[in-house]
Amino acid sequence: MLDFIKESLSAWERMQQTTKPIVLYGMGNGADKIVDWCEEHAVKISAIFASDEFVRGQQFRGFTVQRYSEVIAQFGEDILIIIAFASERQEVLARFKELAAKHETLAPHLPLFEEEELVSLPWLAKHEDALKKVYANLADELSRKTFAAVLNYKLSGKVEYLFDCDSSRAEDLRQLFTFGENEVYMDLGAYNGDTVEEFLNLVDGKYQHIIAVEPDRRNYRKLTAMAEQLGKITVHQCGVWSEAGELGFSDSGGRQSTFLATQKKFVPVNSIDALAQGLPVSYIKMDVEGAELQALAGGEALIRKQQPKMFIAAYHYDVDLFRLPLAILRLVPEYKIYLRKHPYIPAWELNFLVNK
Repeated sequence: MLDFIKESLSAWERMQQTTKPIVLYGMGNGADKIVDWCEEHAVKISAIFASDEFVRGQQFRGFTVQRYSEVIAQFGEDILIIIAFASERQEVLARFKELAAKHETLAPHLPLFEEEELVSLPWLAKHEDALKKVYANLADELSRKTFAAVLNYKLSGKVEYLFDCDSSRAEDLRQLFTFGENEVYMDLGAYNGDTVEEFLNLVDGKYQHIIAVEPDRRNYRKLTAMAEQLGKITVHQCGVWSEAGELGFSDSGGRQSTFLATQKKFVPVNSIDALAQGLPVSYIKMDVEGAELQALAGGEALIRKQQPKMFIAAYHYDVDLFRLPLAILRLVPEYKIYLRKHPYIPAWELNFLVNK
C-alpha cells in the first residue's frame, strides 16, 4: 500500500459503522445522492439541516429541514455531520471548519461522472504504481503533501485534509510562473471571461495575443461581450478535443457544461494544435470539464515544440491525478509539475501547474 495513505476506512464505511446520529448538512444533487446511498444500504439519517438563512420550513426527501441549533437541541453535540453540498465561499468554508472543530464531520467524495469508480483501498491498490510514480515526480514538497491529502480525503471524506493543504490561486500563479509582455495565452474553457481577466492582471494588460475557447452558448455570449472591449483576442465557440469533429454536449450555461455521449445537442470540437493557428503559445489554461486528457493529445505538436507553461484542472476524474501528469511527462520529460488545491469543499479547484 502507498506509504502516504493514512486512512483505512472510507466515508461510506464510517457511516455504516457509526452509532452517532447522522445529520446531513445541505440539500440538492449531492444530498440526493447521499440519501439514495443511505436508503440502499439501510443507513439511517436522523435529520437534515441547512444554513439558517435558507431554512423556511421546507421539506427535503421526507425531512423537515432544520436549523443547526435545532439539531443540536434534539441530538446533542455527539453527532456525525455529513456535508452534502459544494462551496468555495469563504464564509461557508469557515462554517465547515467550525463544524469540523466541534463534531465529527465528513464530506463524502462523490465522482462527478456516473461511470467513475469510487476511490477506495482496492482503487488505490489497483493504481498504486502510477500513483507512486506521480508522487515521486512532483516538483515540490507542497505538491506531494497536497497529493497525499487529497487521496486521503477522497477515501475518508475528512475535510481536515483539504483545509490543511489549501493555497492561494493568485499567489501560486505568480510564484510558480513568470509572465512577460509577449505572452500568447490560450484559455481553454474560458467560461464568461473571468480567467481572461485573471491573465490580464498577471501581465498588467500587456500581451501578444489571447485565444479564448468556450463551447457553451450562453457563456460564449458573455465571453464575446467581454472580448469586444479588448484587442488582440480570438474567440472560438467550440470544445477542445484530440481532433476536429462534433461531440454530444450538456449545455448548462454554467461552469460544468460537459461532453456526454448521450446528449442530443452537438457542438464542434477542435484540437489545441489547430486552434493555435501557428501562434507561439506560451501559456495554456485548461479547464475543459473532463476532456483534459484528450485536449493534451490534441496539443502534442504545440506542447512538444513550444513547451508552454500550463494550468490544468485535475479534479474532473479521480484517475486524472495520475493520468494527466504521466501524459504531460511523456510529451515533455523536462517539465516540472506542481499540484495545488485552492479553497473548495469537496476537492474541486485542484490544479496542476506545469512549467520548464
